[in-house]
This record gives sequence, structure tokens and C-alpha cells, in this order.
Amino acid sequence: MAISNFSLVNQKLAFAKSLCDLARGIAPPATSAERLRQDAVLSSGVYQLSLAFHFYLREIADRCFLKNSGAINSLAELQLALAQNDKFLSEVSELDELAARSGSWLEQLQRYAQNSLESPRKEKERKSFQQDNLIIAVGITAEEEVQAVCLTVELLESWQDSFRALVLRQRDTSAEF
Repeated sequence: MAISNFSLVNQKLAFAKSLCDLARGIAPPATSAERLRQDAVLSSGVYQLSLAFHFYLREIADRCFLKNSGAINSLAELQLALAQNDKFLSEVSELDELAARSGSWLEQLQRYAQNSLESPRKEKERKSFQQDNLIIAVGITAEEEVQAVCLTVELLESWQDSFRALVLRQRDTSAEF
């Protein structure tokens, strides 16, 4: 019997919970080796939560009997598939609102996961020689740097607890209908 997206969500949430417990058990990092160990465990927890979200989107698609739910890899793809089938789900609207709201647990999780995939940015090269008597233009509309999320055990636990609560609540709601 094939494993379902429902089971994969449960598994990834359990993995994230286990990693939270493991991170909590690591003594406050005093050495670089302990800090490295804790960072590795916390980053792994983020990865498991990201996978849980990925499979949760597919679980929602399965509940709606969408064809090829295994091809859904993002919230936007799920929304498009639902729209093409003339379906609207409050669960998806809630996920969309959470992902768009700055500072929400889902926005922070997705931002942290996305930042983990990006290479460091190269700084612009500055010319060695500047010409005298010229006014240097400074861009005042420069890109606003996105605040980096400082990953801690408490933050990861908060994301995991919030995500688990959302999944359980949405599953209960969908079972009523």
C-alpha cells in the first residue's frame, strides 16, 4: 500500500517535533562544535516543516479529488488547480493569508527556508578612483533588506506547534463537510 500525503504530513511533523526535542536537549552552546550541532538540528527541523507544508498542499488537493496532486509544489499551484476546477477552500485562503502576512509563522518559515537555498549576494564593486568635484549619487530607494530570522529552539517549536494546530483544525473542519 502506498503512503498517503496525509501520512507524510504526520510523519514530517513528528520528525520536526523530534528534532525540536533533540535541540532542546543540547546544552546551551558554549563551543563552536556545540553551536554547529544545534544549528544542524534546528535547520533540519525547518527542512522537515517545509516538507510537511509541501505534502499538506498535496493532501488538500487529494481531499478535493484534484487530478495529479503529486505535481503540486507550491501554494500558487494549488490555488491554480483549484480555480481550474471551480473550487474554493477557506483552508487555502487561510494558508495564503498566513504566507502573505509579514511576521506570521508561515511567512517566517518560508522566508527562512528560501534564504537557506540562496547563495550569498556579491557586493557591488566600487571604483578605485573617484573624480574630484563630482557629487556622488546615492540611491535612496535601495532595496529594503529583509530582516533575517534568527533560528532558535523556541522559534522552531513555535512554528511546529502552530503548523500542527493548523493542520489538525483544518482536518477537523474538512471532515465535517
